[in-house]
Amino acid sequence: MSVVVGKEDAVLQQPRIVVIGAGVAGLCAATKLRELGFTQLVLIEASGTAGGRIAKTNIGKGWVDTGAQYIHGASTENPVYRLFKKSALLSQVSEEGKSMFYRHSGRKVNEDLAERVNEAAERITRLRSSNSGRSFGEHFAEQAYSVSESWQDEEKKDVQSVLALFGKELLLDTGATDLHKVSLDSWQYYINMGDDLNVEGLMFQIVEDLVEELPKEQLVLNKAVSKIEWDGAFSGAEGQGFPVRVLCEDGEVLLADHVIITISLGCLKDQAATFFNPSLSLEKMEAINKLRFGNIAKIFLEYDQAFWDSDVSRISLIWDDDSVASISTSTAEWLRHLQLFTVMRPKEKFGNVLIGWCPGHVADLVETLTEEELSTAITQHLRLFTGNPAIPLPRTVHCTQWSANNFVRGSYTFLPVGVDGNVMDVLAQPLLGTKNPSKVEGASLHIY
Repeated sequence: MSVVVGKEDAVLQQPRIVVIGAGVAGLCAATKLRELGFTQLVLIEASGTAGGRIAKTNIGKGWVDTGAQYIHGASTENPVYRLFKKSALLSQVSEEGKSMFYRHSGRKVNEDLAERVNEAAERITRLRSSNSGRSFGEHFAEQAYSVSESWQDEEKKDVQSVLALFGKELLLDTGATDLHKVSLDSWQYYINMGDDLNVEGLMFQIVEDLVEELPKEQLVLNKAVSKIEWDGAFSGAEGQGFPVRVLCEDGEVLLADHVIITISLGCLKDQAATFFNPSLSLEKMEAINKLRFGNIAKIFLEYDQAFWDSDVSRISLIWDDDSVASISTSTAEWLRHLQLFTVMRPKEKFGNVLIGWCPGHVADLVETLTEEELSTAITQHLRLFTGNPAIPLPRTVHCTQWSANNFVRGSYTFLPVGVDGNVMDVLAQPLLGTKNPSKVEGASLHIY
């Protein structure tokens, strides 16, 4: 005699899965699970929109990315790049224009020299290290000094200034406040998958494509979680036993066999001590505490008319007294760390829009400033460096708020000096439930 399991019975036998956090990690986890045949799942998001640190707002002629806008590694080895390729968005990526460099004195730096120095600085970042216990700031200062010594005496001042500028821009890669607080050893964990690709105005479309792949009932927005009870024996309405109970702030309770957590490290730092019952292991709490979560701010400036040439994509500002020996942010002199502006291209799509970039504590500070304060300070700043007193006030100013966002609390994770990258693997290891004998032994809780 054969037994045929009906469709409804098969569905009941599937594990029930809850994915928490509808950023790209959560969206990709949910879509991958569906591809593998798991249909008993729900993806819940605390905010009113999916995407996490990929987000958009309307500025100028259209939508702009207020969150991520670079693919770090433009090759098929990179899963984000593969998503762009699948969505046929690569054909819409604009070509990069030229870079302009201005000194504090108003004098331009030779563009060819600056590009050659940048290439030398890039080579410094590719000198990987392991188990050195040193900071990236220390390493960069040593190597940058050696680079500047190889140039002729009349070029050394410009070379040193451009190297210091490059070092300050490295803070934008981590969100850190000081390169001397970033582990040199951490660079061994970054795999070079190709050049960076600026996909401004397109990144949020990846989120929209992923959302479309999920049935509407499986993505629930405005559903904040207050606690996760992950090693229990909770009974469902039909008498089924579940090892995990997710308590939502609106009073709803979700029972599950497995929970995948994709919320930001910033949120884990704020909530981990009270978010889980039973508490996370000492090893996992140490991993959360040891890792750092930096901040990046993007300041969008829309103008009626562009004061830059049509072929420019980057405007870099160089302070004559910057030094590679000490690359750190200072809120007291926050404009010194607003040294990079990128031009949104093409003009036909975005209008005349610049993006000013700030790292670390400076990013936290500019989030608190008014649009008028930002407009006045940045305009004076640009007039000083370019030597152009006619630069107008921007028509629109918009500053991102990633640190102030309760569901994010920052932008980037980075390893501080003295912390081994293995802590990231420790954090990602699944937690096993033990109190529900009716279930096959397996992982109940996954943190990514």
